[in-house]
Amino acid sequence: MLPLNNTDIVNGVRNRDKQVFEIIFNQFSPSMFSIALRYLRDQDEAQDIVQDVFLNLWRTADNLDERAPIQHYLARATVNTCLNRIKKTQRQQQYTKEQQFTSTESTVEHLLLEHKELEAQYLSILEKLPEQCRRVFEMSRFKGLSPAEISQQLNISINTVYTHLTTALKKIRLGLLNQQ
Repeated sequence: MLPLNNTDIVNGVRNRDKQVFEIIFNQFSPSMFSIALRYLRDQDEAQDIVQDVFLNLWRTADNLDERAPIQHYLARATVNTCLNRIKKTQRQQQYTKEQQFTSTESTVEHLLLEHKELEAQYLSILEKLPEQCRRVFEMSRFKGLSPAEISQQLNISINTVYTHLTTALKKIRLGLLNQQ
């Protein structure tokens, strides 16, 4: 087939002439691939873009302007399609980051709420302990006193201190398990 001028190409594409379309595909797809590869730096993506551009050319053939050279139309369409793909990828990456942040923020909030609920349960159980048992436990856990120091301050035997601590821990453990 003889080389075609721009008007012949546009008319051929508008009339859905497969031979004309094949000619322009074979002639211009390598240079469109180079353009796409320059923007995307990925051969598979670049090939997808070139196919999209030519498929879009086929679909919108009626809108072609015969005054504009077809290679300019194809180059502009390739660049625009690449830029759209890059923007879409960036939006997806941003969305993924936001989802991870939201997920992390939600997890932290959930953990804080669970901590507050657990603390409230713990304090409720602690209040229900017998007075001497609670006092021993608080001196041990909150004030950091040793069993010997507690024994000395409360004037009770060290074995009584251990008994109160054991009792307090059992009741707290059971209370927390029963409330879950």
